[in-house]
Amino acid sequence: MRLLNSRWWEAENDIHPHLGSMAAKFNSDSGAALLFLLLYFCIFLWILAMRMRGNIRLRSRWSILLLHVAVRMASQACGIGFTILSFSNINVFLAFLVLSAEGYFTLVLCAFRFLITWHQNHLPSGVSWLEPKAGTNLSTSQVISRIVASLFFGPFALLLYRDVMDYVHVFLVLGNAVIIAGSPFLASANFQEFDSAATQRDLRLGRDLRLSGQSVFLAITVALLVCLGATTADDIRERTECPESNASKVSLCGPTRRVDKTLLVLLITWIPLIARSIYGVLQSADLKLSYFEPENYGPHGFSNRFTVVEYLMGVCMEWVAYVPL
Repeated sequence: MRLLNSRWWEAENDIHPHLGSMAAKFNSDSGAALLFLLLYFCIFLWILAMRMRGNIRLRSRWSILLLHVAVRMASQACGIGFTILSFSNINVFLAFLVLSAEGYFTLVLCAFRFLITWHQNHLPSGVSWLEPKAGTNLSTSQVISRIVASLFFGPFALLLYRDVMDYVHVFLVLGNAVIIAGSPFLASANFQEFDSAATQRDLRLGRDLRLSGQSVFLAITVALLVCLGATTADDIRERTECPESNASKVSLCGPTRRVDKTLLVLLITWIPLIARSIYGVLQSADLKLSYFEPENYGPHGFSNRFTVVEYLMGVCMEWVAYVPL
């Protein structure tokens, strides 16, 4: 019995340092990451339940929402891993940087998909001018030419299709690729030799790449507002003009200038989206807000100040933009 008690005491004393080490690593950064991980996990379960009950279709805008939630969950999980492992595992930090960009990428794309769905349900033609339905106004020769162009030019062939969403897709993919390309330069930088020429070169190149990609995202977000504004203006004009020959639309006529509820939600969603876009550009341009500033890191992940700024202007803005959708 004494032997068992002594071994238990030794094991207990051996566990305490590990528990103390884990508690020290659980800081404001890991707490914020865990909070948003749980929030996104709840949304993930809700969308899955809706899909299992057949309330939403698999090939719809809800699939992009589900993809966004999955990406954000993976990003938050990597954020927790980074607070525990710090720079001892560069791959976790690199995955966090890449997935953070992917989350915003899917959210902007989702906003466009919701606007396209509104066009298809409300425009008289049932076709969105952002992205005509598959096969609309396309002859056999045009379909063949698109296939040939895709074989030769890859994703850049979309620029030849002349649909607005084709341009949006191309520039979103390019901006996303540039951000991803800049992330390894940050992850592999030697902060212990911060002032060395090699480290400064890597950090400058990585920062320039991420700044270029974030600028593209900002331009696409501004383009989203232009599309929303044009759609809202057309919708108000259609509802204020009473067509004499179409009795079915009389109920939509009248001296009202109210914005459609769905368009209003999308306009509200755009506000945190543009805030997130501006922050992304500032984060790449201003060293104090950047991942490239050594003072923004602590012994376990990000510093408390940088954690507040990152989650308030980055993760929280994405969450606020996602909830109305």
